[in-house]
Amino acid sequence: MVVSNKAIDIVRLGLHSLTVHKGRSFLTALGIIFGVWSVIAMLAINQGASYESQRLLREMGSDNILIKSVKPIAEESKATAAGRGVLHYGLTNKDVIALRDNLPGVKQCVQIHRRPKTAFVNAKKLDVTVIATEPTFADVARLSITKGRFISSPDMLLHKPHCLLTYSLARRLFGYEDPMGQTIRLETDPFVVVGILKQLPQSLAEVGGDAGNHVIVPLTTSMKRFGEYTMKFGQGGGTFEKVEVTQVIFQVASDDAVIDGAQIARSMLERSHDSKDYEVTVPLELIRQRKAQRRLWNIMFIGIASVSLLVGGIGIMNIMLASVTERTREIGVRRALGAKRRDIVVQFLVESVTLTTAGGVMGILIGMAIPYVIEATLGLKTLVSPLTVALPFTMAVVVGLASGLYPARRAANLDPIEALRHE
Repeated sequence: MVVSNKAIDIVRLGLHSLTVHKGRSFLTALGIIFGVWSVIAMLAINQGASYESQRLLREMGSDNILIKSVKPIAEESKATAAGRGVLHYGLTNKDVIALRDNLPGVKQCVQIHRRPKTAFVNAKKLDVTVIATEPTFADVARLSITKGRFISSPDMLLHKPHCLLTYSLARRLFGYEDPMGQTIRLETDPFVVVGILKQLPQSLAEVGGDAGNHVIVPLTTSMKRFGEYTMKFGQGGGTFEKVEVTQVIFQVASDDAVIDGAQIARSMLERSHDSKDYEVTVPLELIRQRKAQRRLWNIMFIGIASVSLLVGGIGIMNIMLASVTERTREIGVRRALGAKRRDIVVQFLVESVTLTTAGGVMGILIGMAIPYVIEATLGLKTLVSPLTVALPFTMAVVVGLASGLYPARRAANLDPIEALRHE
């Protein structure tokens, strides 16, 4: 009980010393406050950005290998200059068959063909992207069907003019009318709406495209109605393009099969294509890269913020050393009345830790508010985790202990007689 009361008295004495100089104590704690909230804010922004990018990649499926046709830059420049002829590039049906037969653990293989079209509903007209694909696309792409159904095997077999619209496109074309069973025209070809999907994952939309502005039709119907060629208009004219397969998605059995399959796919396509008119994307690889980048950014942010905390710690050490000089006579009196050296050490450590703890708590409050402000004003995704809060606070307390140790030991080592003589 005596030890407990003594400890309480030492803590009270340390707190009293801080409250005597409130302004100086607050200014000293500012470095810790800025350091803590800057760590929390930077980590929250980094974690939010990483979470958002990984979410988009997971929509593509971590068990998928995506390969798409890419127009070679040299061929594009040549076609633009010529302004005529047929430009043939990208994946072929032969490529798809070879890959499907050689990649390990393939569960499903889905072909996709994209082309720009203009959709008409009564007097409304809207530019859309038509995605011609197979029934298994819904499972592989993890589509969410909000109404109706997806394209079926009979649709493919009978070349049915059926289509699905994204929800936002249905609203633009039909307003508040029920689009189910209604007819839209893609250029001059009529299609009946059989389903509504929430939206195409942004990661599977064309670069720069609107993820909510797509029409999905059976692959066989597209080939029959629209043919193999797509007219591309540019400055000074246009060109015909022939791309047999715009994109193919292979869903495989395991993570190891994804990595091995991607290497095999790149090797096979490199041997069979004279130019780099394809692109292999592996969401699992990208997710791992994002996680590694996140770790590097976290280390960098913590390092930068640690400098701020270090500067704050130096400020605390400086003010504590000044406090030792100011209170030399007080220390001498306490030693003369029986206080031990460890009592003096504890008193000054209490003061330094209290400063950093108070600064850490204020920094946490500010740091947790800033991400919400950023989301509201800039629209950036932020994420505050328990580790994001605990790490800078722990660092602040450690800085308080470290910065208060030297002044505390210096105060404890003062000679009591010399201290009493100090004016």
